[in-house]
Amino acid sequence: MMKINFQDALQTTTAPKASLGQEAQTPDGRIWRYVQDSSAGMTKGHVAIPAAVTAVATTISSSTNASSQIVYITKASAGWTVGAFANGWGLIDLGTVTGQHFRIRTNTTDTLILYPEYALGTALSTDSTMSIYTPYVVRKAVVTTKISNAQGIAQVTFAASEYGWVLRFGPGVVIAGEVLTVGGSFVTGDDTAGEVVKGTTAKGEFDEQTLGRCLVANSAADLGALVDVDIQ
Repeated sequence: MMKINFQDALQTTTAPKASLGQEAQTPDGRIWRYVQDSSAGMTKGHVAIPAAVTAVATTISSSTNASSQIVYITKASAGWTVGAFANGWGLIDLGTVTGQHFRIRTNTTDTLILYPEYALGTALSTDSTMSIYTPYVVRKAVVTTKISNAQGIAQVTFAASEYGWVLRFGPGVVIAGEVLTVGGSFVTGDDTAGEVVKGTTAKGEFDEQTLGRCLVANSAADLGALVDVDIQ
């Protein structure tokens, strides 16, 4: 696993310093994941979840590279930000070749460029639609949702579009919307974006994603608690 120092883990930048999704370990054994904020920023202690899935309607088309691999998917006049879907995943979810999935190397304003290893097996037709999932382009956890595929917890404030590391394993701070119970679990689902609440008794991973255990409870709602993060 990649090694980083404490300064790296607690620094954000406007340009990437690692690959999105890269995991790394600091000298104290904590594990981090490299992400980019897609929202208006995250506060220290906010839970980071993937940005919303991008749905792309019909009239997409595909084309091949010099090796006859189907690695280009085009949506005319899409207006995408160049590179916005780099290392993301896609699924053809309706129409011709429904069920095929792929990984995106990068994108132009109107074309996805796939990794050759994930080239489509069959050309698309005008009835095909797709969804694009970018797990490492993140936003703070949305309200009331307890299953959110959390990527980590920010241990430093992120400004909009900044890159940095979020904590996945080990001691850290999280902002809780209610006073947590020492030794008890915590999950997303507060009524304030990015914040957590206590885990529910007798609930499992099917019902809510456990993010770790509380070490030192917050003194009041909407304040930081010391927790042992364990995001699988």
